[in-house]
Order: sequence, then C-alpha cells, then structure tokens
Amino acid sequence: MDTPRQKKSGGLSDNRNRGTAAVPTEIAQNLKVADEDAAFKYDNAARNLVAEKPILAYILKSALDEYKECSVQEIAERFIEGTPKVADTAVYPDHPDRSDNPGMMDGDDKIEGFSTADKSQRDGTVYYDIRFLAVLPQSGELAEVFVNVEIQNDDTPGYAIPKRGIYYASRMISSQRGTIFKNQEYGKIKKVVSIWICEDSAISRSDTINRYAFTEECLRGDFHEKKQDYDLMTVVVLRLGDKGEKSKDDAIRLLSKMFSDSLGYDEKIDALHDEFKISVSREIDKGVLSMCNLSMGVYNKGKMEMAYELYGMGIPVEKIASAAQVSIETLKEWLANREEMLVK
Repeated sequence: MDTPRQKKSGGLSDNRNRGTAAVPTEIAQNLKVADEDAAFKYDNAARNLVAEKPILAYILKSALDEYKECSVQEIAERFIEGTPKVADTAVYPDHPDRSDNPGMMDGDDKIEGFSTADKSQRDGTVYYDIRFLAVLPQSGELAEVFVNVEIQNDDTPGYAIPKRGIYYASRMISSQRGTIFKNQEYGKIKKVVSIWICEDSAISRSDTINRYAFTEECLRGDFHEKKQDYDLMTVVVLRLGDKGEKSKDDAIRLLSKMFSDSLGYDEKIDALHDEFKISVSREIDKGVLSMCNLSMGVYNKGKMEMAYELYGMGIPVEKIASAAQVSIETLKEWLANREEMLVK
C-alpha cells in the first residue's frame, strides 16, 4: 500500500510496468555532460593524489607480501620508481629535499616516467590510471615490478573487477616483448601487478582486500619450480566503502579518509600529517582540496535524484542505468534505499 508521500511523488512501487518509455533527450544529454565533466575532473584529482609516492607505499605494503616487512617510509624512498636508486631530491625544485624532513615522507615525490598508454594494433589502446616501476626488496637482485593502479567509482560495473585486472596485467606482460625481452628470452619477463581501488563499495564488500595470483600445484611427483619463475602476475582489489575509515589496515583507512564525503579538507590534511606521517606538499594539498570540491558523493547524489525522477516517470531501470552510466545493480540499490526512506 502506497503512502500519501509515495503517491504524490509518483511512487516507486506503482511504476514498474509502465511500458518502454524512453529517457527524455534533454535529461539524458544533461546526465551525459554532467557525468563526463564531473567524472573527468574528479578522477584526475584522485589519480594525482594517489600517485604520490607515500600513498602508493601504503598500498604496496598492504597489497603485496614482498613489502610486508618494510616500513612505509622505506618503500616510498627506496623501492618505488623503477630504477635501483634512492630518490633523495624532491621532484619540484621549489620544495625541500627529503633530508630536510627526517621521519616524514616527502609528499613531493610523484610517479612520473613511462607512458600510461599500452597500444596494440589488434586490441586498441588501454589506458592505465597510474603506472610505475617498483623494485622487489627481497629478491637479492634488482628485479623490477611493473604496477598499475586503477581507481573505480563503482565496484559492480557489470563485470567482475578481477577479470578486468587480469586483462590489464596480461597486457602489461605482453607489452614487455620488444623492450624487456626479445624473441625467445622469456626468462627475462618481469612481474606485473594490477591494483584496483574501489572507493564506493556496498557494506558487505567494504573494508576488504582480495589478491589473485598464480600458484603451483604439484599433481604428481615432488618437483617444484622456483616461485619467481611463475609468480609473475598479481591482481589486488581494495574495496573501501563505509567501513573503510575505521579499518585496521592502514592503506584502506588512508584511502577511505581521502575519498570520504564526511571528512572535510582540514580533517584530511591532519590525517595525512599526524596519522600517516606524510609531509603535505603543495601537490598533495591541491589534490585533497580538489577532491573535496569534486566529491563523488555530492556528484552521485545529483545523479540519484535524477534517477528517482526518471523512475517516477515510468522509465525502465535499464534505460535509467544506461543514461546515468551506472550498473543496474547500483541503480537498484539507490531505488531500494529511496523506497525505504519513503516508507519511514
């Protein structure tokens, strides 16, 4: 039975069988323009912030066993960059070098280096959000790890995130041919890691880290290959969500606070400096401010309201999801939450 408020608003339960009405052209166009503009600006700010070496160091420590015994500062200063040397000088010349701030990780070190585009004549171009080189600390040799980090606003985009991660990692492996190795020199293949940060996950999936990697299964006999000869591809998915800000994992907690809609600029800056011991450079400060101004929470609320309006007009969920550029599962969660609020 509909409440008076539901009837007045068009109701959520009385509009599910209204035919195949199309999303009004003007609304669809406004959604598309707003989506492209806001998403581009927000994603750019998020990538720039996460690309700071101290933040990547927290991610590597949580995601890979190779860095488990290293301090975050050691990872940031020694193992991220792709060349076997310590980066002691700030990237931006008008900022102090790391040696001027003992005990604090320099926030001026951003990953730069090779192109973030991986081209293939057959498969087209794959763009990585962040791609950098990292040195394995315990290998006994100067092996390099290729890592890409992808930021997802929706962890249910219509496919399983690990599948896309495996595809990206595979492309990073194949792109080594002609650069890292030639012809039959497969022994030179370097490990690749594909890390996915899902900032907006359902409560049941939030505050979780899942890792997918090759393992050896000896089906007969007692022969074993060296682990470094098959452990060449790893996919890691970090899901933040509502429980992330109180996580016991440092990377989840750090990222959750940076992506939080409830924390303000000052609180985020204080967390970086006091809790995570990261020296806040001009670039980090700019990134945090931009993300606060372009909050995806605020942006998604606008999309939600538009979705509610379209649903009230009898537009099928498939068309609304397509216009809003979200998965049907995400849209249904929005509508279910809305219906609960109206009933209350």
